[in-house]
Amino acid sequence: MEIKKIRQLLQQYLLGQSGSAANNAVEQWYNAFDAETPLHLPPEEEQRLGQEMWRNIQPTLAPTKSVYIKRPWVRIAAGLLLFTGIGGGSWLYWQQMHCHNCIVFREIQTHNGEQRKLQLPDSTWLTINAGSNVRIASDFAENRRVQVIDGEVFFDVRRQTSKPFIVESGPLKTTVMGTSFNVSAYAKLHLLSIGVASGKVRIDSKTSNNVLEEGLALHYNRIDATSRITTLDAESLSWQQGKLVLNDASFDEMVVLMEKNFGLRITATSPAVKATRYTTELDTHMDPAQAAEVLAAIHHLKISGIRDQVLLHE
Repeated sequence: MEIKKIRQLLQQYLLGQSGSAANNAVEQWYNAFDAETPLHLPPEEEQRLGQEMWRNIQPTLAPTKSVYIKRPWVRIAAGLLLFTGIGGGSWLYWQQMHCHNCIVFREIQTHNGEQRKLQLPDSTWLTINAGSNVRIASDFAENRRVQVIDGEVFFDVRRQTSKPFIVESGPLKTTVMGTSFNVSAYAKLHLLSIGVASGKVRIDSKTSNNVLEEGLALHYNRIDATSRITTLDAESLSWQQGKLVLNDASFDEMVVLMEKNFGLRITATSPAVKATRYTTELDTHMDPAQAAEVLAAIHHLKISGIRDQVLLHE
């Protein structure tokens, strides 16, 4: 069967649009793998194949967008996604366009209300919060670099002594060898934070250099380029368990987090409402309208609006 027909068949199967005969053919082909004797490869070959699979699979995890960043800071945007067949199967691969002295990134985006876990080729795990935008170096095996453009990500980094793991979040660069930490870098908020759950990281900015150990958090203000170090608030990590925790949050912070987690666009015209500090805990799996009602009731406010447009008032 031609590769094009195989691709069409698999696509119809995944979309639930194929007939019973086609379904049986695909499932028999898939189940046949269980009868095969497992193949044992040397560790070096396993690593090489794992990296090759990642290069093929990675483009399917996000919108087909590539970002070329020319060292040090000049950005060139371009992308190309090509389909090709390998052997008897159908694969996706990403063809990098030639760009001299560029760092090429793949972009991963989560929708509002969506969280995602992603394992990188070095066995590092990323837990990506709702409404986030993350870029991962396409040559990750050689360049362990991730950019948090918008949103929040928890990193559980696998140690590699010869290759540090670098996370860029706005003006901050976090360098680690092996640790777990949280990066909160919402594009619409002026405050960034990095909290270390285990291990140790180095955080560099234009104005300071800090080494952060387990149980500490750094908070950086984009406006005046100042930073402060505090004890890590365990509740700041609870988003991984499906909880939105607002702890004395400003109106702007509350608005961004409610939109990211529930898809609600909250506005207010009252100066008193905008001056309110918001403290509550919401289950991110609850109905968005119910979440808005709970938020308003706790702070003795009212809501009105249509669908995802919510006006908060007294």
